[in-house]
Amino acid sequence: MTEMTPEQISKALEAGIITESQARAMRKIADKTESADAAVIGNEDDMRFLRSFSDVFISIGVGLFALGLSAIAAIFGGGLSFIGAAIVMGLMAEYFGRKRRSHAPTLITALAFLLFTQRGVGAVIGDISGITTALVTLGAMLLYYWRIRLPFCIALIAIAALYLVFSVINRVVPGAVDGHLGLALFLSGLAVFAGAILYDMRDKHRTTRFADNAFWLHFLAAPMIIHGLALQTVALKKDTLFNFIPMVSLERGDAAIVMVIVAVITVIGLAINRRALIVSSLGYAAFALGFLFDGAGLNFGTVVAMTLLLLGGAIIFLGAGWHTARAMILKVLPNWPIFPPAFDPDFKN
Repeated sequence: MTEMTPEQISKALEAGIITESQARAMRKIADKTESADAAVIGNEDDMRFLRSFSDVFISIGVGLFALGLSAIAAIFGGGLSFIGAAIVMGLMAEYFGRKRRSHAPTLITALAFLLFTQRGVGAVIGDISGITTALVTLGAMLLYYWRIRLPFCIALIAIAALYLVFSVINRVVPGAVDGHLGLALFLSGLAVFAGAILYDMRDKHRTTRFADNAFWLHFLAAPMIIHGLALQTVALKKDTLFNFIPMVSLERGDAAIVMVIVAVITVIGLAINRRALIVSSLGYAAFALGFLFDGAGLNFGTVVAMTLLLLGGAIIFLGAGWHTARAMILKVLPNWPIFPPAFDPDFKN
Protein backbone atom coordinates (compact mmCIF):
# COMPACT_ATOMS: atom_id res chain seq x y z
CA MET A 1 0.00 0.00 0.00
CA THR A 2 2.83 2.42 0.75
CA GLU A 3 4.05 2.08 -2.87
CA MET A 4 0.80 3.51 -4.25
CA THR A 5 1.00 6.68 -6.31
CA PRO A 6 -0.88 9.84 -5.25
CA GLU A 7 -3.46 9.15 -7.99
CA GLN A 8 -4.03 5.61 -6.72
CA ILE A 9 -4.38 6.87 -3.16
CA SER A 10 -7.02 9.39 -4.27
CA LYS A 11 -8.99 6.71 -6.13
CA ALA A 12 -8.79 4.35 -3.13
CA LEU A 13 -10.12 7.13 -0.89
CA GLU A 14 -13.00 7.89 -3.27
CA ALA A 15 -13.90 4.19 -3.41
CA GLY A 16 -14.00 4.00 0.39
CA ILE A 17 -11.16 1.47 0.58
CA ILE A 18 -9.13 3.69 2.94
CA THR A 19 -10.03 6.48 5.35
CA GLU A 20 -9.00 10.13 5.13
CA SER A 21 -6.43 9.70 7.91
CA GLN A 22 -4.94 6.67 6.16
CA ALA A 23 -4.78 8.63 2.89
CA ARG A 24 -2.90 11.50 4.59
CA ALA A 25 -0.39 9.09 6.11
CA MET A 26 0.14 7.31 2.80
CA ARG A 27 0.61 10.61 0.95
CA LYS A 28 3.32 11.62 3.42
CA ILE A 29 5.17 8.36 2.78
CA ALA A 30 4.74 8.76 -0.98
CA ASP A 31 6.06 12.33 -0.86
CA LYS A 32 9.13 11.24 1.12
CA THR A 33 9.80 8.43 -1.34
CA GLU A 34 9.40 10.77 -4.31
CA SER A 35 11.76 13.32 -2.75
CA ALA A 36 14.36 10.65 -2.05
CA ASP A 37 14.16 9.42 -5.64
CA ALA A 38 14.44 12.98 -6.94
CA ALA A 39 17.54 13.57 -4.84
CA VAL A 40 19.23 10.60 -6.47
CA ILE A 41 18.11 11.32 -10.02
CA GLY A 42 18.30 15.11 -10.02
CA ASN A 43 16.43 17.48 -12.31
CA GLU A 44 19.22 19.29 -14.16
CA ASP A 45 20.18 18.79 -17.81
CA ASP A 46 16.74 17.35 -18.55
CA MET A 47 16.49 16.03 -22.12
CA ARG A 48 13.23 17.80 -22.87
CA PHE A 49 13.65 17.46 -26.63
CA LEU A 50 12.94 13.71 -26.59
CA ARG A 51 9.44 12.61 -25.56
CA SER A 52 9.02 9.14 -26.98
CA PHE A 53 10.44 6.60 -29.41
CA SER A 54 8.07 8.01 -32.00
CA ASP A 55 10.22 11.14 -32.04
CA VAL A 56 13.31 8.97 -32.57
CA PHE A 57 11.61 7.12 -35.40
CA ILE A 58 10.53 10.32 -37.15
CA SER A 59 13.95 11.89 -36.56
CA ILE A 60 15.61 9.02 -38.41
CA GLY A 61 13.25 9.58 -41.31
CA VAL A 62 13.89 13.33 -41.34
CA GLY A 63 17.65 12.74 -41.27
CA LEU A 64 17.51 10.30 -44.19
CA PHE A 65 15.22 12.64 -46.12
CA ALA A 66 17.63 15.55 -45.54
CA LEU A 67 20.56 13.47 -46.83
CA GLY A 68 18.59 12.56 -49.94
CA LEU A 69 17.55 16.16 -50.43
CA SER A 70 21.17 17.25 -50.18
CA ALA A 71 22.20 14.73 -52.83
CA ILE A 72 19.40 15.82 -55.16
CA ALA A 73 20.33 19.49 -54.69
CA ALA A 74 23.95 18.70 -55.53
CA ILE A 75 22.88 16.79 -58.66
CA PHE A 76 20.92 19.82 -59.84
CA GLY A 77 23.94 22.05 -59.46
CA GLY A 78 23.56 23.41 -55.92
CA GLY A 79 22.88 27.12 -55.46
CA LEU A 80 19.15 27.64 -55.85
CA SER A 81 18.61 23.92 -55.34
CA PHE A 82 20.05 24.14 -51.83
CA ILE A 83 17.95 27.23 -51.10
CA GLY A 84 14.93 25.22 -52.17
CA ALA A 85 16.04 22.40 -49.89
CA ALA A 86 16.30 24.90 -47.02
CA ILE A 87 12.74 26.03 -47.72
CA VAL A 88 11.56 22.41 -47.58
CA MET A 89 13.27 21.99 -44.20
CA GLY A 90 11.65 25.20 -43.00
CA LEU A 91 8.20 23.91 -43.96
CA MET A 92 8.87 20.64 -42.17
CA ALA A 93 9.93 22.62 -39.09
CA GLU A 94 6.62 24.50 -39.21
CA TYR A 95 4.79 21.20 -38.99
CA PHE A 96 6.97 19.28 -36.53
CA GLY A 97 8.06 22.30 -34.47
CA ARG A 98 5.06 24.62 -34.31
CA LYS A 99 2.16 22.22 -34.78
CA ARG A 100 3.29 18.93 -33.25
CA ARG A 101 5.96 20.35 -30.89
CA SER A 102 8.19 17.36 -31.66
CA HIS A 103 11.58 18.72 -30.74
CA ALA A 104 13.85 15.89 -31.87
CA PRO A 105 12.68 15.88 -35.53
CA THR A 106 12.72 19.67 -35.53
CA LEU A 107 16.30 19.58 -34.26
CA ILE A 108 17.31 17.67 -37.41
CA THR A 109 15.44 20.13 -39.64
CA ALA A 110 17.20 23.04 -37.91
CA LEU A 111 20.65 21.63 -38.60
CA ALA A 112 19.76 20.83 -42.21
CA PHE A 113 18.21 24.28 -42.64
CA LEU A 114 21.44 25.94 -41.48
CA LEU A 115 23.66 23.86 -43.77
CA PHE A 116 21.41 24.21 -46.81
CA THR A 117 21.02 27.96 -46.31
CA GLN A 118 24.75 28.54 -45.90
CA ARG A 119 25.66 26.44 -48.92
CA GLY A 120 22.88 27.75 -51.14
CA VAL A 121 23.35 31.44 -50.38
CA GLY A 122 27.12 31.13 -50.69
CA ALA A 123 26.79 29.57 -54.15
CA VAL A 124 24.22 32.09 -55.41
CA ILE A 125 25.88 35.23 -54.06
CA GLY A 126 29.45 34.08 -54.63
CA ASP A 127 30.66 36.22 -51.72
CA ILE A 128 34.42 35.69 -51.61
CA SER A 129 34.83 37.08 -48.10
CA GLY A 130 31.80 35.18 -46.82
CA ILE A 131 30.44 38.21 -44.95
CA THR A 132 27.20 38.50 -46.92
CA THR A 133 26.66 34.76 -46.76
CA ALA A 134 27.27 34.82 -43.02
CA LEU A 135 24.81 37.69 -42.55
CA VAL A 136 22.09 35.92 -44.51
CA THR A 137 22.73 32.65 -42.67
CA LEU A 138 22.59 34.37 -39.28
CA GLY A 139 19.39 36.18 -40.24
CA ALA A 140 17.83 32.92 -41.42
CA MET A 141 18.64 31.20 -38.12
CA LEU A 142 17.27 34.11 -36.11
CA LEU A 143 14.06 33.89 -38.14
CA TYR A 144 13.98 30.14 -37.61
CA TYR A 145 14.31 30.55 -33.84
CA TRP A 146 11.67 33.30 -33.78
CA ARG A 147 9.21 30.97 -35.53
CA ILE A 148 10.03 27.66 -33.84
CA ARG A 149 11.54 28.63 -30.44
CA LEU A 150 13.70 25.53 -30.38
CA PRO A 151 16.55 25.79 -27.82
CA PHE A 152 18.92 23.86 -30.09
CA CYS A 153 18.74 26.81 -32.50
CA ILE A 154 20.62 28.96 -29.98
CA ALA A 155 23.73 26.87 -30.62
CA LEU A 156 23.21 27.16 -34.39
CA ILE A 157 22.78 30.92 -34.04
CA ALA A 158 26.07 31.00 -32.14
CA ILE A 159 27.77 29.06 -34.95
CA ALA A 160 26.36 31.43 -37.56
CA ALA A 161 27.47 34.45 -35.50
CA LEU A 162 31.00 33.04 -35.18
CA TYR A 163 31.05 32.39 -38.91
CA LEU A 164 30.22 36.07 -39.43
CA VAL A 165 32.93 37.22 -37.01
CA PHE A 166 35.54 35.01 -38.67
CA SER A 167 34.50 36.29 -42.10
CA VAL A 168 34.89 39.91 -40.99
CA ILE A 169 38.30 39.22 -39.42
CA ASN A 170 39.52 37.45 -42.56
CA ARG A 171 38.29 40.37 -44.66
CA VAL A 172 40.19 42.90 -42.55
CA VAL A 173 43.27 40.72 -41.98
CA PRO A 174 43.42 37.97 -44.64
CA GLY A 175 44.44 34.61 -43.22
CA ALA A 176 44.28 35.79 -39.61
CA VAL A 177 41.86 33.09 -38.47
CA ASP A 178 43.62 30.23 -40.27
CA GLY A 179 46.98 31.42 -38.96
CA HIS A 180 45.75 31.49 -35.36
CA LEU A 181 43.02 28.86 -35.47
CA GLY A 182 43.70 27.54 -31.96
CA LEU A 183 43.38 30.99 -30.40
CA ALA A 184 40.28 31.76 -32.49
CA LEU A 185 38.55 28.55 -31.39
CA PHE A 186 39.52 29.05 -27.75
CA LEU A 187 38.21 32.63 -27.61
CA SER A 188 35.07 31.62 -29.49
CA GLY A 189 34.48 28.79 -27.03
CA LEU A 190 34.86 31.19 -24.12
CA ALA A 191 32.34 33.56 -25.71
CA VAL A 192 29.82 30.75 -26.19
CA PHE A 193 30.47 29.55 -22.64
CA ALA A 194 29.82 33.08 -21.31
CA GLY A 195 26.50 33.14 -23.15
CA ALA A 196 25.57 29.81 -21.60
CA ILE A 197 26.44 31.09 -18.12
CA LEU A 198 24.19 34.13 -18.63
CA TYR A 199 21.28 31.82 -19.44
CA ASP A 200 22.12 29.59 -16.45
CA MET A 201 22.15 32.55 -14.08
CA ARG A 202 18.56 33.29 -15.10
CA ASP A 203 17.47 29.76 -14.21
CA LYS A 204 19.60 28.24 -11.45
CA HIS A 205 17.20 25.35 -10.86
CA ARG A 206 17.03 24.27 -14.54
CA THR A 207 13.26 24.51 -14.96
CA THR A 208 12.69 26.82 -17.97
CA ARG A 209 13.72 27.19 -21.60
CA PHE A 210 16.69 29.31 -20.48
CA ALA A 211 18.25 26.12 -19.08
CA ASP A 212 17.70 24.33 -22.39
CA ASN A 213 19.33 27.20 -24.27
CA ALA A 214 22.32 27.02 -21.94
CA PHE A 215 22.54 23.24 -22.31
CA TRP A 216 23.24 23.44 -26.05
CA LEU A 217 25.65 26.34 -25.68
CA HIS A 218 27.65 24.40 -23.08
CA PHE A 219 27.63 21.39 -25.38
CA LEU A 220 29.08 23.56 -28.15
CA ALA A 221 31.56 25.48 -26.00
CA ALA A 222 33.50 22.56 -24.50
CA PRO A 223 34.95 21.04 -27.71
CA MET A 224 35.81 24.51 -29.02
CA ILE A 225 37.69 25.38 -25.84
CA ILE A 226 39.51 22.05 -25.61
CA HIS A 227 40.41 21.90 -29.30
CA GLY A 228 41.55 25.52 -29.26
CA LEU A 229 43.77 24.94 -26.25
CA ALA A 230 45.11 21.72 -27.78
CA LEU A 231 46.08 23.52 -30.98
CA GLN A 232 47.83 26.19 -28.93
CA THR A 233 49.66 23.99 -26.46
CA VAL A 234 50.37 20.59 -28.03
CA ALA A 235 51.95 19.35 -31.24
CA LEU A 236 49.53 17.42 -33.43
CA LYS A 237 51.16 15.19 -36.04
CA LYS A 238 49.67 13.10 -38.82
CA ASP A 239 50.27 9.47 -38.02
CA THR A 240 48.72 6.01 -37.92
CA LEU A 241 47.48 5.02 -34.47
CA PHE A 242 48.57 1.51 -33.43
CA ASN A 243 49.69 1.00 -37.06
CA PHE A 244 46.02 0.63 -37.88
CA ILE A 245 43.98 3.87 -37.65
CA PRO A 246 45.02 6.93 -39.72
CA MET A 247 44.72 10.06 -37.58
CA VAL A 248 46.69 12.77 -35.83
CA SER A 249 49.01 11.64 -33.04
CA LEU A 250 50.26 12.98 -29.73
CA GLU A 251 53.38 12.50 -27.69
CA ARG A 252 52.76 11.18 -24.18
CA GLY A 253 53.54 14.58 -22.67
CA ASP A 254 51.07 16.30 -24.99
CA ALA A 255 48.46 13.64 -24.26
CA ALA A 256 48.91 14.36 -20.55
CA ILE A 257 48.32 18.07 -21.25
CA VAL A 258 45.06 17.24 -23.05
CA MET A 259 43.99 15.14 -20.04
CA VAL A 260 44.70 18.07 -17.72
CA ILE A 261 42.56 20.32 -19.92
CA VAL A 262 39.72 17.76 -19.83
CA ALA A 263 40.08 17.49 -16.03
CA VAL A 264 39.76 21.26 -15.67
CA ILE A 265 36.66 21.24 -17.89
CA THR A 266 35.24 18.45 -15.70
CA VAL A 267 35.75 20.46 -12.51
CA ILE A 268 34.14 23.51 -14.13
CA GLY A 269 31.19 21.40 -15.28
CA LEU A 270 30.78 20.10 -11.74
CA ALA A 271 30.99 23.58 -10.26
CA ILE A 272 28.34 25.06 -12.58
CA ASN A 273 26.24 21.86 -12.50
CA ARG A 274 26.52 21.08 -16.20
CA ARG A 275 27.17 17.52 -17.35
CA ALA A 276 26.93 18.67 -20.98
CA LEU A 277 30.39 20.22 -20.69
CA ILE A 278 31.84 16.88 -19.63
CA VAL A 279 29.97 14.78 -22.19
CA SER A 280 31.14 16.90 -25.11
CA SER A 281 34.77 16.51 -23.96
CA LEU A 282 34.71 12.70 -23.66
CA GLY A 283 36.07 12.20 -27.16
CA TYR A 284 39.19 14.22 -26.30
CA ALA A 285 39.63 12.26 -23.07
CA ALA A 286 39.46 8.94 -24.92
CA PHE A 287 41.87 10.27 -27.57
CA ALA A 288 44.44 11.34 -24.98
CA LEU A 289 44.08 8.18 -22.88
CA GLY A 290 44.67 6.05 -25.97
CA PHE A 291 48.03 7.68 -26.62
CA LEU A 292 49.00 7.51 -22.96
CA PHE A 293 48.39 3.77 -22.89
CA ASP A 294 49.97 3.30 -26.32
CA GLY A 295 53.16 4.87 -25.00
CA ALA A 296 53.29 2.15 -22.36
CA GLY A 297 53.89 -0.47 -25.03
CA LEU A 298 50.47 -2.15 -24.82
CA ASN A 299 48.87 -3.78 -27.87
CA PHE A 300 45.87 -2.27 -29.65
CA GLY A 301 43.21 -4.43 -28.00
CA THR A 302 44.59 -3.82 -24.50
CA VAL A 303 44.78 -0.07 -25.11
CA VAL A 304 41.15 0.07 -26.27
CA ALA A 305 40.00 -2.06 -23.32
CA MET A 306 41.92 0.01 -20.76
CA THR A 307 40.69 3.28 -22.25
CA LEU A 308 37.05 2.18 -22.21
CA LEU A 309 37.37 0.71 -18.72
CA LEU A 310 38.97 3.78 -17.17
CA LEU A 311 36.78 6.31 -18.96
CA GLY A 312 33.57 4.39 -18.28
CA GLY A 313 34.46 3.87 -14.62
CA ALA A 314 35.21 7.56 -14.15
CA ILE A 315 31.86 8.53 -15.69
CA ILE A 316 29.96 6.04 -13.51
CA PHE A 317 31.76 7.20 -10.36
CA LEU A 318 31.16 10.87 -11.12
CA GLY A 319 27.57 10.34 -12.23
CA ALA A 320 26.60 8.34 -9.15
CA GLY A 321 28.21 10.81 -6.77
CA TRP A 322 27.37 13.98 -8.68
CA HIS A 323 25.34 15.73 -5.96
CA THR A 324 27.74 14.69 -3.20
CA ALA A 325 30.72 15.95 -5.20
CA ARG A 326 28.94 19.23 -5.93
CA ALA A 327 28.09 19.75 -2.28
CA MET A 328 31.76 19.27 -1.40
CA ILE A 329 33.11 21.58 -4.09
CA LEU A 330 30.58 24.31 -3.30
CA LYS A 331 32.05 24.53 0.20
CA VAL A 332 35.37 25.79 -1.17
CA LEU A 333 34.00 27.92 -4.02
CA PRO A 334 33.10 31.60 -3.56
CA ASN A 335 29.42 32.44 -3.33
CA TRP A 336 29.16 33.76 -6.87
CA PRO A 337 25.93 33.71 -8.91
CA ILE A 338 27.57 31.58 -11.62
CA PHE A 339 27.63 28.62 -9.21
CA PRO A 340 24.08 27.28 -8.77
CA PRO A 341 23.06 26.01 -5.35
CA ALA A 342 23.21 22.35 -4.39
CA PHE A 343 20.31 20.26 -5.63
CA ASP A 344 17.15 20.79 -3.57
CA PRO A 345 14.56 17.98 -4.00
CA ASP A 346 11.94 20.14 -2.27
CA PHE A 347 12.30 23.06 -4.69
CA LYS A 348 9.05 24.06 -6.37
CA ASN A 349 8.59 26.41 -9.31
